Amino acid sequence: MRRDRISRLADRRRLYTNETYDQARSQLRPDRQPIPTPPTDQLHFETGLWHEIVDSRGDFTAYPFGIRRVRPLADTIELEMESERRANEILRRILPSYEPDGEVHGVPALRIRQRTQKGIEVHQCGRATSAWLTGLPARAWKRIEAETLDTIAELAWRPLWKGPADWSEEELTYEQRWNTGEWARTFRAGAWCSSGLLRRIANFHTITPVDYVSGYKGLGIRGYDGLRPVRWCLELDHRRSVHYRQQQLVDALTNPELGLPVTRAHHLDPIYPPHETKNWIRLDDEGRTGLIELRFTTITYTSLRPDSKKTQPLHQEMAETIRARVEAVLAC
Repeated sequence: MRRDRISRLADRRRLYTNETYDQARSQLRPDRQPIPTPPTDQLHFETGLWHEIVDSRGDFTAYPFGIRRVRPLADTIELEMESERRANEILRRILPSYEPDGEVHGVPALRIRQRTQKGIEVHQCGRATSAWLTGLPARAWKRIEAETLDTIAELAWRPLWKGPADWSEEELTYEQRWNTGEWARTFRAGAWCSSGLLRRIANFHTITPVDYVSGYKGLGIRGYDGLRPVRWCLELDHRRSVHYRQQQLVDALTNPELGLPVTRAHHLDPIYPPHETKNWIRLDDEGRTGLIELRFTTITYTSLRPDSKKTQPLHQEMAETIRARVEAVLAC
């Protein structure tokens, strides 16, 4: 690629990842997508990570979902945590444990492969998978894992990630019971969407001036066959007087070079009144295997909080970070 094209592409990739310019540029190759789609096992692994990351967030974070930066590489992904608190929430959520009634919590067969000064690498037994959790010193990761072990012990659960280097009997049983069948096939068919959102997570703070992003995996809706598609509902909350940048986010997510293979889906579920969906945008693929539902909302709250009664006062440093990144987007 020509040098000026590489420079422009590196700058554009940074909007999706929040990497440094040098980090983004180092990953560009003439024979590779600017944001590569990983191999199948890695794709499914990242889908599980995305699901747990979205479900694990219930409070304000300085960056959407608590991830400051993502580095999507050809066969692994690096997620830079914004804080020890958020790292604790995510690691506790993804590490597998066994509840005596037969429930397996976390990502089945996930194990910690490496503990280094860079961070920790997790993977799934017997599969070509990898994810690095970074952003904290080694001692912090050690402390978080110890705290997770204490929590599991208090619940009288068993920490499966400290067990065999292969799938445990409990994980195999759980996988066979819950992760097979029609829904599992639907979830795997939409893995490109889940992994793709994780690999482009910085879009939700570099493109649009949101204070707070939350989400969940929605149920199937009218207009699609069977259980399809996997539907990711993402709530993008703005302070009053801050204008949405809907089209800019849609343009980024649908960009033919760095975005996902989605376009606007103009059908809406008729069970919702029109006034509730006027600021909803749905994006899906031609095969209707994945659906992104962007819900832009304005919320009146003080100190950047949607509900001050249920949570502790927002840390001043976090509030300043949120304001600074919102102002940076608005200044563009």
